[in-house]
Amino acid sequence: MDITPENLLRERRRYFTAANGGIALPVAGAIYWIVLAALGTQMQGNDWGVAAAMLSGAIFPLGFVLQWPLKSHFMRSKSPVSGAVWAAVIAINFLWPVHFVIISAIPAAAPLTLAIGMTLHWLVIGWAYASRVCYGHAIARLMVVTVLWYGFPEMRFTILPLAVAGLYLLAAGGMRLEVNWTKAWLARTSRT
Repeated sequence: MDITPENLLRERRRYFTAANGGIALPVAGAIYWIVLAALGTQMQGNDWGVAAAMLSGAIFPLGFVLQWPLKSHFMRSKSPVSGAVWAAVIAINFLWPVHFVIISAIPAAAPLTLAIGMTLHWLVIGWAYASRVCYGHAIARLMVVTVLWYGFPEMRFTILPLAVAGLYLLAAGGMRLEVNWTKAWLARTSRT
């Protein structure tokens, strides 16, 4: 296959539909943030941050399990562009030393920095999937968590995690719709 802009776009969209948008991972992320909101009613500061760090290790295994009931087999989906996704997912983990400094030195900032830091890979995934929903999620999340963190300081450990969970669920639903649109686009353009 020649690497033309048209062929690259087609491959990115094919990858997106093959993974069914990879929606198992945003759903797993939503569950993680719902648990953090519940914990925010019982603990804050350093304790909440340490719990958030420890529980983050459950997101990927939960997403792995959820790929069967959600028919979102992201691990089976192969593409030349998938390397960018995995590199981005690995790269966000390089932020953990920074998160630990914030958790111990400025614990009230942990919900904000985790919410933003754990969204950086969405831009790369958006590119790999040719997904406007992924781009929208990253931008909306940055804006929403920033406004909530500054606007509701007494609720940083509850309302901010709930908002992130809601944004994850909206993204999963939007990605499901975008997969259907993309399948139709692929079918329509394969005839031309």
